[in-house]
Amino acid sequence: MDAVYIYDIIFLVIVGSAIALFLYKNRKRVKVESKIFLMYRTKIGLRLMNWASKKFSSLWNVLSYVSITFGYFAMASVFILFYISIRMMTTLVSVPKIPPIMPLIPYLPQIFNLPLPPFYFTYWIVIISIVAVTHEFAHGVFARYYKIKIKSTGFGFLGPFLAAFVEPDEKSMARKSKKAQLSILSAGTFSNFIFAIIFLLVLQLFFIGCYEQAGIIGYMYAFGQVNVTDIEEIGNYSYEEFLNLSDKEIENITETLPVKVNNKTHYLRPELYSFLEQAKKEKIETMALYSDTPAIRANLSGAFQKIDDKEIESIEDVYETLRSYKPGDIIEIQTSEKNYLITLDEHPENSSRGYLGIGFPQISGIAVFLSSLTSPFFSPYIYAEPKYNPEILTFIYNLFFWLILICFSVALLNMLPLGILDGGKFIYITALTLTGSKKKAEIVYQIAAFMVLLIFLVLMLVWVSKVF
Repeated sequence: MDAVYIYDIIFLVIVGSAIALFLYKNRKRVKVESKIFLMYRTKIGLRLMNWASKKFSSLWNVLSYVSITFGYFAMASVFILFYISIRMMTTLVSVPKIPPIMPLIPYLPQIFNLPLPPFYFTYWIVIISIVAVTHEFAHGVFARYYKIKIKSTGFGFLGPFLAAFVEPDEKSMARKSKKAQLSILSAGTFSNFIFAIIFLLVLQLFFIGCYEQAGIIGYMYAFGQVNVTDIEEIGNYSYEEFLNLSDKEIENITETLPVKVNNKTHYLRPELYSFLEQAKKEKIETMALYSDTPAIRANLSGAFQKIDDKEIESIEDVYETLRSYKPGDIIEIQTSEKNYLITLDEHPENSSRGYLGIGFPQISGIAVFLSSLTSPFFSPYIYAEPKYNPEILTFIYNLFFWLILICFSVALLNMLPLGILDGGKFIYITALTLTGSKKKAEIVYQIAAFMVLLIFLVLMLVWVSKVF
């Protein structure tokens, strides 16, 4: 077992024992709420909330409008994300084995072999503490700004799940203006979003201080679509022989294999081997195979650092340099892994130009924005080498990754119109403001909550249909 897992499990045992001991010693102050929640009430943080609400009162007045606006934006965004998720799941050939409706708990990505960084218990306890405290503190500051009494603060337990809370006087809050109530309810979500941005900036400072740019990564080999039924050979095997290999035999094949299709050569890398069997089972008619190019034949890998004497610092450097060569030219490519001498082919679109056979995928929209923010030096194509111990730096980077992702996720999901979330009361008060009728507001809230539950059901049904 990796040393990180050993230390992490030891830390889990220590923290779990400390929490159990704390609850036992304070059992008279721990109350059971709604038959399932354990609540421990304190007065911690009340003075700081009072001070902050008075010290920056003009700021909270402006941020009230921003917070409410963001609340509506977050609520709309999460419904859009649900729509995109359903569309993606219905079009994907296969989906991850993990259910789409499942809380993020320690080791979950590892258990389901997801293409994500490991999620240790250490990350979980640190992130839950940061997200919960900043979320609830924002509720408290806005409540005190609007002169609403806070009866207590504290933390709660739902089985192994931890939570923090701020308990305002509900009767006092109900007497306040609709603007005050909406700003208090949306303050936690807005706070999570603000801290996600702050941690993104801190992450970039971390990259600047601990990493250095060492090339360009993210390129792909040229590929094309072929009919599965036209595949004749894969390496030294016929198509049927390859599909009949055992999982262990497949795992032992680590090289890129040539694939004969209608007497033309294509290539198949190890990460796509399992797709062939899946394609046969699900009767997929076409699949992408790598084209026969100099890059795939040389098994080009690693980050571009030099092409001949040209230093590569951007995607544009790669394209511009390659455009200057002709078919048959031999170029030297230095990558982060090794040096290559490669003879260029004729470009399929311009016979006077040399052709290596790589390209960089064009990421668009929110994907490129988020991937750029969380990548070294604001670019998903930059390869960065650590200046110090790589294991420690990777551990810290992964912590930031999960912290930012969870801050954004909580900011959105907390605005779902469900009774246990801030979004439930938020949509109710909005409807009450617009209709002036408690009965109509309750109907609007129930319809919105039903839509969320229906979306959850659809997601689960689509997932079940793909997995089983």
